[in-house]
Amino acid sequence: QVVELSQQLTMESKRSMQLEAQNRDLQEELSTLRGNCEELETSKCQLKEELEKLQHRLETNMVDHQQMEQYKREVEERADEDIRKKLLEVNLFLHAQAASQDRLEQIRSSHHASLRNQLKERIRDFECELNRIRNTQQEISFSREREMAELEMYTELYLEEVKTRRCLAKKLER
Repeated sequence: QVVELSQQLTMESKRSMQLEAQNRDLQEELSTLRGNCEELETSKCQLKEELEKLQHRLETNMVDHQQMEQYKREVEERADEDIRKKLLEVNLFLHAQAASQDRLEQIRSSHHASLRNQLKERIRDFECELNRIRNTQQEISFSREREMAELEMYTELYLEEVKTRRCLAKKLER
């Protein structure tokens, strides 16, 4: 039990130190936030003063309301005209791009068709060449077989001739 209590005490002391460190960090953060708050208050006061100055300037430098409305209408009309021009340019550009895209697709499809035809032709050429090689190989094979058969036949005939000569040679010697 004493060991458990000492372990608990050690754990609690570690936890206490961690909490103290965390408390210090939080206090530092709080003091930083207080400093920021004071800066914000100062800034708020400065902004209020600036706002008052701007309001005063606005009141003293106010342009005639009719002139302002006229200027606003002119600006809006010019902006609308500019927008219409830009939209027209964009439409023209999009049409040109679509036409270019169509042309590119046509070129691609014709190129693919051409490549397909070339590949088919090459495949046909290779197949013909392969058939020719196979036929040549078969002819060579048949020719070899014929030659081997003839060779065997001549060998047998030669061996028979050799036997016959030996027999005749023996008869002649007797």
